[in-house]
Amino acid sequence: MVLGQNFRCGFYEVSANERLKQIKRAGFDAVMFWWGDEFEATDGNRYDLINSAFKEGLSVNTLHFPSLHADYLWREETTKAYAEQLVAAIQDCAKYRVENLVVHTTRYLITPPYNQTGLDTMGRAVQVAEREGVNIALENTRFPDYNKFIYSNIESPRLKLCYDTGHEHCYTPKRDILGEFGDKLVTTHIHDNCGKEDDHHVMGEGNINFAPIFKRLRELNLKYYNTECYCNETSRYYGKISLEQFLKISYDTLRNAVENSSCGG
Repeated sequence: MVLGQNFRCGFYEVSANERLKQIKRAGFDAVMFWWGDEFEATDGNRYDLINSAFKEGLSVNTLHFPSLHADYLWREETTKAYAEQLVAAIQDCAKYRVENLVVHTTRYLITPPYNQTGLDTMGRAVQVAEREGVNIALENTRFPDYNKFIYSNIESPRLKLCYDTGHEHCYTPKRDILGEFGDKLVTTHIHDNCGKEDDHHVMGEGNINFAPIFKRLRELNLKYYNTECYCNETSRYYGKISLEQFLKISYDTLRNAVENSSCGG
């Protein structure tokens, strides 16, 4: 099992290289990056970041495709440019030997009807993913029926699931995402909230019952356990602890949850 931490976890006053060093020191095996240029002011160039991660001895098993315009997938006037960006990201994954590219199927409450346009675009991306040996991992967000529509209409061993614990708890508490799509699971976004806002807290700050979740993840033979927690203004730890302390909490809670699930906890 590989334990990973999202790079964008806060503490942006700390240099990018130092953040990577501390993620490694905390005990994590891997780091997860956002694969766009939206955050270069605080993070630096993504290509420099991934090379720096490798130099620190961190693996990268998951990249996150930008989600700001996820609705472009379904719109005729924007889907061509979206497809080109998606294909380029898949090719980057192949170049750096990253197995999984996480993709949103919707953005916030922007929900154009799912349609053939989106299927054609995703189908083209899947063909590239098959050729390059990369998984497109659709993330569960507010509207998992979009994911279901794609899964139902495109058959591919490279069309997978990124399971987000916080999104299920906050947005779709009556849906069983792992029950519906667990056979496609390849990676995760593990974070906590209290069921009202998508806070992206470290485990233990919210009220998600993680024990049964980790038991199911183990039963599904998950390899990549990636956290996606932030020390932001809504966190009880914000302004009170250092990056080193936050990463220790993040690592210890993740490691304990995985170990307890392996013991049948």
